[in-house]
Amino acid sequence: MRFTTVLLSLICMCAMAKNDSSPPLACNLNAISAAERPRYSQLTKQLRAAVRERRELSDGYSYRLDGNSVSLPEVAEWIKLERMCCPFLTLQLEASGQATDWRLHLHGPAGTKAILDAEFPKRAK
Repeated sequence: MRFTTVLLSLICMCAMAKNDSSPPLACNLNAISAAERPRYSQLTKQLRAAVRERRELSDGYSYRLDGNSVSLPEVAEWIKLERMCCPFLTLQLEASGQATDWRLHLHGPAGTKAILDAEFPKRAK
């Protein structure tokens, strides 16, 4: 039943999308195989826990990640999986010199911030 719901949502989003070359603003969790989902879930939890700062961009957010909580290869692995389910996102990973923290930039078309707010909610101080 869940697959049907996701499929119908994607069909509706595609029908409502503009006729341009940009992908629809929709996530398809079924794009990640059943075998990869546990790892994706683990990496997502790890990434959320590693967020130390969130900066607003005009079309998304930039996150500072604690390098002691998540490694560069782990962030890169998460990006590889995230690209499959959310093709509308532009994902950029930044590492600088000997810095132990990483910067992850996530941005995309209008509506992207709402999706990112749900995926990576702002922590109360």
